[in-house]
Amino acid sequence: MSRKCAACTHPDSADINAQLAEGGTSIRGLSRKFLLSEDSLQRHKKRHLPQAVAQAAEVKAGEKGRDLLDRIRTAEEKLSGYERLAYSLAHKGIRRGDDALVLRALAEARRSAVESRMRLWDLELRVTEVRELDDRIREIEQVVGGDAWVR
Repeated sequence: MSRKCAACTHPDSADINAQLAEGGTSIRGLSRKFLLSEDSLQRHKKRHLPQAVAQAAEVKAGEKGRDLLDRIRTAEEKLSGYERLAYSLAHKGIRRGDDALVLRALAEARRSAVESRMRLWDLELRVTEVRELDDRIREIEQVVGGDAWVR
């Protein structure tokens, strides 16, 4: 029966993984800090770190993506609600011959459409940020997967 990885089961495993992935601290320094052998950290780095980094990045990107989707749906619902209300008021004004009501309804529809477009633009920027984060995660995974980052 094989032993479990000391770094994977360590209480500070997330911190260990982060510091190994960043590469700013030596294995010897991490060994002293977390009271693990240098050999166990080397094995962990080689065998388990790529999976741990990928999983952590996937969870983070997934959470941000779900939040953005919820915000986009809310913005779209508000936009369609404002449009329906504005059209309803405009039609009511047309039926009554109330030009002032038609103009106010159209002005409100325009204002809400501009606000909604601004919100959607902001969300599109955030989606772009998530995509860039995803690209960066893939770059890190490629580096972590290879031996180029080992010091």
